[in-house]
Amino acid sequence: DNDTDVTLTHKTTVTDVIVVKTVGAGTGTNTITVKNGTTAITDVIDMAVSDKVIVRASTIADDQASIAASGTLRITAVKNDDITCIVYVYGFRVA
Repeated sequence: DNDTDVTLTHKTTVTDVIVVKTVGAGTGTNTITVKNGTTAITDVIDMAVSDKVIVRASTIADDQASIAASGTLRITAVKNDDITCIVYVYGFRVA
């Protein structure tokens, strides 16, 4: 597994996640999960798709979607082969 962490400066609520596959086709168990720290916000997003395909999260856990100020937005990639992609996380700042 490979994690990419971003520390948020403000409380943020995640509202959508879109992943665009780049560079070739993925196979097997290539997945992306967006997390609040170590707890999943999204379902496991299957990235066993062709180049240029857009995949979005089919669920967002409303009890985990709000990330505290100084909290960690984590993207976890599980790679079987080529999982090269761009992950877009949409949300809004909460007062």
